[in-house]
Amino acid sequence: MNNLPIYEVLDELKLKLKHENRVILQATTGSGKSTVIPISLLKEDYLKNKKIIVLEPRRLAARVIAKQLAKNLNENVGKTVGYQVKLDSCFSKETKILVITEALLIRKIQSNQSIDDIGLIIFDEFHERSIHTDLTLAFSLQIQEFLREDLKLLIMSATLNSEKLSEFLNASIITSIAKNYDVKNIYLPKDIRQPKYEDVSLVIETIYKALTYTNKNILVFLHGQKQIIEVKNSLNISKDILVLPLYSNLNKKLQDLAISKQNKRKIILATNVAQTSLTIEDVNVVIDSGLEKVSRYDSSTGLNYLELSFISKESALQRQGRAGRLENGICYKLWHESKILDETLKPEILRTDLTQTLLELSLWQINSFDDLKWIDKPNEISITHAKELLVNLNMMDENYKITSFGQKAIKLGIHPRFAYMILKANQLGFAYEASILASIFNENGINNDIFSFFIDCYEKQKNANILKEANLYIKKLKEVESINKKTFSYDLLGVLALFAYPDRLGKIREKDDIRYKLSNNKGAKLSKDNILFNEDFLVAINVNTNNIDSFIINAFKINLNDIYKYFSFYIKEEENIIFDKKNNKLQSRKTKYFLNLELDITPCKIDESNLKNLIIQVIKEEGLTLFNWDKKAILLKQRVDFLNYNDKTLGFASFDEKDLLNDIEDWLSIYLNDIKSIFDLKKLDLYSILINRLSWKQQKELDQLAPIYYLAASGSKIKIDYSNIKLPKLSIKIQEIFGTYDSIKILNNKIILQIELLSPALRPIQITNDLRSFWQNSYEEVRKELRGKYKKHYWPENPYSAQATNKLKKNMK
Repeated sequence: MNNLPIYEVLDELKLKLKHENRVILQATTGSGKSTVIPISLLKEDYLKNKKIIVLEPRRLAARVIAKQLAKNLNENVGKTVGYQVKLDSCFSKETKILVITEALLIRKIQSNQSIDDIGLIIFDEFHERSIHTDLTLAFSLQIQEFLREDLKLLIMSATLNSEKLSEFLNASIITSIAKNYDVKNIYLPKDIRQPKYEDVSLVIETIYKALTYTNKNILVFLHGQKQIIEVKNSLNISKDILVLPLYSNLNKKLQDLAISKQNKRKIILATNVAQTSLTIEDVNVVIDSGLEKVSRYDSSTGLNYLELSFISKESALQRQGRAGRLENGICYKLWHESKILDETLKPEILRTDLTQTLLELSLWQINSFDDLKWIDKPNEISITHAKELLVNLNMMDENYKITSFGQKAIKLGIHPRFAYMILKANQLGFAYEASILASIFNENGINNDIFSFFIDCYEKQKNANILKEANLYIKKLKEVESINKKTFSYDLLGVLALFAYPDRLGKIREKDDIRYKLSNNKGAKLSKDNILFNEDFLVAINVNTNNIDSFIINAFKINLNDIYKYFSFYIKEEENIIFDKKNNKLQSRKTKYFLNLELDITPCKIDESNLKNLIIQVIKEEGLTLFNWDKKAILLKQRVDFLNYNDKTLGFASFDEKDLLNDIEDWLSIYLNDIKSIFDLKKLDLYSILINRLSWKQQKELDQLAPIYYLAASGSKIKIDYSNIKLPKLSIKIQEIFGTYDSIKILNNKIILQIELLSPALRPIQITNDLRSFWQNSYEEVRKELRGKYKKHYWPENPYSAQATNKLKKNMK
């Protein structure tokens, strides 16, 4: 064991930790960092009577590493070395090294912020960086800064962006490199198509091929429990070879069977729990499907979902390294060598639900992510969605401070949704049923009938892990309040589920439709083959959002009466009014909403006292076309729009339709006192109403800056067209503008009018912004073309000095 590479840097590491409180250890796979470092630091002076906490990202790894550390001390687990993970622990008063998962350390920190009994926290396999890892590090850094300068932090991993991390932590880097045995990579041949995600036939074929290559153990990476079971059941292997599954929800006895040394050869079918930390002896062949399930958050729906995707380049290297721990090996990579993989997986804090994290921050009395140090900070949309959910669950108040209800919820050690469900269910007497349901919801990948799954657990007491977890929640619940118990009906499963997922209540859009509208204002579809097809209301548990259309995978039914009975605090009633265009009349109705979902609509008599507000509501929805826009009103709006577009410093009220609708109460309300119907709106003098939005001074300025008429040299008053607010136009007969040399300007000579020159028959001749250029360059041709056609009209050779006229030649003086 003393030959392990980690011993070469051990003295340097001890020295750094003695004088510094943050150190980074980058040690390659097989260097021995996880099983050597903790026990090598036990007698360091800075520890005194304090513990070493070793953080592992996975429960299985925590248990296995604790066992190996104890073995290295020639002890049983539970003495000097112990472990504590969800639903399992083994430690005592003698324990000096405690191997735990990050979430459990968060609980310890929240109960004792200075964590006086801890001297060193080791972050093992830091590259995996769960959201709990980031939160634990952020808390630890603040504890160092304000409470415990003596607290030591050691960050360990085989693959790290150590320079970036060193700069962030202001920490020294120590490097240990183990001997790398050669691993030959065998990729998918070019003539074989990439198999579909759910197709395991290529995996099975490759296992048979690998058996002929090696007489040692084979490690196979698959993306889920379902695929592991399918491959195991499909293999026709000699009894001399053990086919063993390995995944996080597998019971401890079977996990140990897969990891520990056996007398027979093994084929271990594993998820990515075997990717790091765990050492499975005598493996020199790895078969990598290249797939994994990654939890992601869809901010558009407010839902987490598991995305099946290709692993990163970093993960691929870690997996292949399992074949070269002790000797040269082979890694069958079931994808083409030309396939481009992402360098690394995006950290969980940037791709998953932040609700639990925000509640933890609130309990820590932190109101903003900016108040702690983060390697990566999530986006504001995800933060906002999490805050809104916590307010809806009554765990935060409107100022985003944790409530007493939230403090109870966080002690249950489960996602806030499920904690809320358990606490609310306990008020009704159904805490145990809700705890089982929470355990099932926690189980990733429950794609079968969730109702039947619940029955199996609740009635038939199947699935020991689910029941053990449920009893843990009941135990924790007893610590915060007394337990109520009443007779349970399966019809209430939808009620319990809705406590957890108030944003996923679904209402069928119409009978025999597969489309549901959800209370989060999104939509989802339900297969016609689903037993719940045509139910009026559902609570969507699993929603696949990874396609163009979201599909409900699992749901419970719920009836409208129970929604009203148990969720009155979510229901609001609004009286609104709609405009029946066909009959040109108003119709009033009362609508009951569950969050953003319409539950029920009933017609009602129009409330005369509220009629004005209802009419304003209709105008906002239907727009300003409900008014009689005569020419005067239209021109007034256009002129004001022209001024506001071209000179915002004038301070005129906005006549833009959107702004008029937004401010409608201010300028219209006093004119609606005698309005009894939509028809009456047509009788209003809209010009007078709008002109009164302008002061007397502004009305004068309007006439000066954007005049209605242009007084032509002929004496005619020609109306200016402001329909194009960027470029107003003057349409004028050419004879009426003779003698006008320069272009015509308005708005204090800032804007040139576009001139549309007309023939005597009022047909357009030419459009120009430059009269001088027209007279100089175009007039002569126009004169030649038109004077023969309009002989009675005046066509002078020199338009500059000619008399402007609106008369025929014979009537001119």
